[in-house]
Amino acid sequence: RDRGDRERQRRDRQRNWDRERGWDRSDADWRDFGGDQWRSAERRDWGSRWNRGWREDGRYDWSRWRSANRNLYRLPRYYSPYGGAGYRRFGPGAALDPIFFGQNYWLSDPFVYRLPPTYAPYRWVRYYNDALLVDIRQGLVVDMVYDIFW
Repeated sequence: RDRGDRERQRRDRQRNWDRERGWDRSDADWRDFGGDQWRSAERRDWGSRWNRGWREDGRYDWSRWRSANRNLYRLPRYYSPYGGAGYRRFGPGAALDPIFFGQNYWLSDPFVYRLPPTYAPYRWVRYYNDALLVDIRQGLVVDMVYDIFW
């Protein structure tokens, strides 16, 4: 019975976490809270300024580069800023809490991992074993590479 109660509490916390951030799993749409119109406009065009065609450019073939340079991708353990917070896979347009893209998490030289260089206001950040490109003004994920690190 105790295990069932804990599981129910975990599900309730998860639902509240999703609801607070505006994520409705039923239709996979981001919602605005409090008439936040400028954020709404930013979300509509979150990817319009970043060219995602970098994946076809041979200079940024991180997968082949990683096969030949495995130790570069073996980073120290990732410590979540929330301590016990678990991994969640973020996609384009997801809004991140600023604590997840603070300077401690920036990839200072993305080309070492064969990721394209960024320009203002974007930054590559490490999130567990993923590399996320974040618009640091708005906190929106613009691009990502899942499971790039070991």
